[in-house]
Formats: sequence, structure tokens, C-alpha cells
Amino acid sequence: MADQDQQAFQERLDRIGRLFTDIVGHAEVSSRTRCPYRDRHDLCTALFRCRNQIAADPEADLLTCGHDGTFDYRTAWESHPRSRQRASAKISAIKEEAASRRREAAGEEPTA
Repeated sequence: MADQDQQAFQERLDRIGRLFTDIVGHAEVSSRTRCPYRDRHDLCTALFRCRNQIAADPEADLLTCGHDGTFDYRTAWESHPRSRQRASAKISAIKEEAASRRREAAGEEPTA
């Protein structure tokens, strides 16, 4: 009798494990496109300004999340997006300059 109980218990654990695996898999996929501050009613719960916030009810001070899942929402939190673009361009230039110096030090022909 104990073997049957142990087997039934293990089957239940396996079933629960499969259910949680599916749940975690779905959460991981949605976390790549859904803003983490958007609740199930599409209201924004962020305690900071985001460019995706839309006033749902100005009198009630409610904000909805305007994020539609088609872009990387993380850049919406930046207060100075142009600064990010400048920094990204500067980083690219620094990387290219460093790669050029490495090529020259190795005695390779410079590219472009």
C-alpha cells in the first residue's frame, strides 16, 4: 500500500511540476514585451513618469499603460532619450577606434 501512495504522490508532483513549467514559460515570454508596471486592468502602477502613460480619468488620477507590446518598453523610462542616443553613438565610436588601434598594433591593414 505504501508503494501505491508513494507512486500516486510522485504522479501528483510531476503534474504540478508540468503546470508550473507552463506558467513560468508563459511569464518569461510575456515579460519580454509586457510592461511590468501594467496591471491586469491595463492601469499603470509605476510611481514615476513614463512616456507610455495615458490619463484614463484625470479626476481620479488614474493612468493607463499605452504600451502596446511592439517595442522595448525599457527606454520609455529614460528622462533624456537623446542623451541615450548620443551616448550610444559615442560608445560605438570608441569601440571602433579601439578595434582600429588593435588592428594597427597587430600589423593588419586598416578597414574603411
